[in-house]
Amino acid sequence: MIDLGSGTSPVDDPYVAQKLDSALRSDGFCYLTGHGVPERHIQNIFAANRQFHALPEVDKTAISINPTHRGYIGQGTNTTLSSSVETPTRPNSSESFIAMQQVDPDHPRWGTAIFGPNQWPDSLPSKFRIDLESYYGSMECLARQLVQRLAVALGYSFDAFNEFFLDPTVFLRLLRYPIYENNTPAGTYGSAPHTDHGFLTLVAQDMNAGLEVCSPDKGWLAVKPIPGTFVLNVADMLSLASGGRWPSTPHRVVLSNSERYSVAFFFDPSFDTTMQPLGSLNKSIENKQSIHYGTYLMNRFDENYDYRS
Repeated sequence: MIDLGSGTSPVDDPYVAQKLDSALRSDGFCYLTGHGVPERHIQNIFAANRQFHALPEVDKTAISINPTHRGYIGQGTNTTLSSSVETPTRPNSSESFIAMQQVDPDHPRWGTAIFGPNQWPDSLPSKFRIDLESYYGSMECLARQLVQRLAVALGYSFDAFNEFFLDPTVFLRLLRYPIYENNTPAGTYGSAPHTDHGFLTLVAQDMNAGLEVCSPDKGWLAVKPIPGTFVLNVADMLSLASGGRWPSTPHRVVLSNSERYSVAFFFDPSFDTTMQPLGSLNKSIENKQSIHYGTYLMNRFDENYDYRS
């Protein structure tokens, strides 16, 4: 549990930096408090989440995920084939709505990869979009602050990562996980074991458990919901940038006898960023690895989402 000081702690605060480094070296995950995101924005985004998933199926499928990865992802259309933990036997049992960063039609990549229009349900009032955009704005402020805090935690200046986020790739995902039924097939997960493909992930949970993290020493550990917190986890690009100091930890969502809602905010580098270890924090690295984020992202999408085929 790391208190960011509700905005009163500067991004180069050595105490917070040490706490972040200690937590992320151990687990790749931590809880955040004092994050400064208004409580009303969190309440509104969960209300919007429930409101969207209560729509008739025909209304949701009318905005099924488009070629630029925005819109509704239905049950059984996402299988975590890129898992490094276990081979999935069934699609994920969840449904979700995805909005991304605003992209204008004059963008040079418009209509390709993840550069296209968001989709909004016609059957919901404008407040739905307003609440999502308000939450998005608050979370982007928090994520940009964390990008600077994480650079300090790795021993660099606060602006060491800034060049990677000139045009960040951002996903806001409203998730619903159904109740586990007696006839649910074996091997069914809400989300099969996986690591996240980007830089950092911030998850808001309702009060129903389900998120679990794979500890090298203790196996699968429950990340119990704690009111007023976000769960922060290291994703693949941040682990790479840290030279492996911080693991991109496998995690999963298991189903239970309660319906579960969560909101995931993924803050990732610019599409054309080439990521590599920033320094020699890990002395075992002799040849610096580099990964083009956009290529890596699209390969993950091609493996895991039915619409990509």
